[in-house]
Amino acid sequence: MSFLGHSTKLASIATFALLVGCAQQSQPPVAVAVLYNPPGTALAALPAADVTWYRVSFATNSFRIDADGQQVINSVADKMQSNPALTATLVGRTDSVGSDAANMRLSQQRAGAVRNALLATGKVPAQRIETRWTGERQQNEQTMSNVAAPSNRAVDIGIH
Repeated sequence: MSFLGHSTKLASIATFALLVGCAQQSQPPVAVAVLYNPPGTALAALPAADVTWYRVSFATNSFRIDADGQQVINSVADKMQSNPALTATLVGRTDSVGSDAANMRLSQQRAGAVRNALLATGKVPAQRIETRWTGERQQNEQTMSNVAAPSNRAVDIGIH
C-alpha cells in the first residue's frame, strides 16, 4: 500500500471515529427534577400589615412576562429602591393543568423570569430577592385537577 493510500485510510478511520464520538455525545439531556421550594415560615409569621403583595400573571404554559407584568415589576422595583430595608419574596405558581413535575418546573421558570426582570431594572440587588416556587401545590384559588385557573398562573411578590 502506498503512503498516500495509507494516509487516506487513516484519515477515513479518524473521521469515522470522530463522527461516532459526536453521535454518542449528542444524546438528549436527562430531565432534572425540580424540587418543591415553598416560602419559609418567616414570611408567613410576619403580620399581614408588614407585607405588600403584588402579582405578575402569565398565559397558560408560559413564563413570558407581558407588558402588564412588566409594569408590576417596575412598581415593585421603584418601591424597593425607595426603601433599601425591603426584601422581596417571589413565589412562582401554576394552575393544575399538566403533571406535577412539569408544573413545578414551570413555576420555577416563572419565578426566575420575574427575578431576572427585577434585576434588569437596576434598582434591586440580588441579595434582596428570595425566589421560591410551589407548582400547583399551593394555589391562590383551590381547584380540581386539570382546571386552567388564571389566578394560579402567577408569581406573587411579597415585599417585606
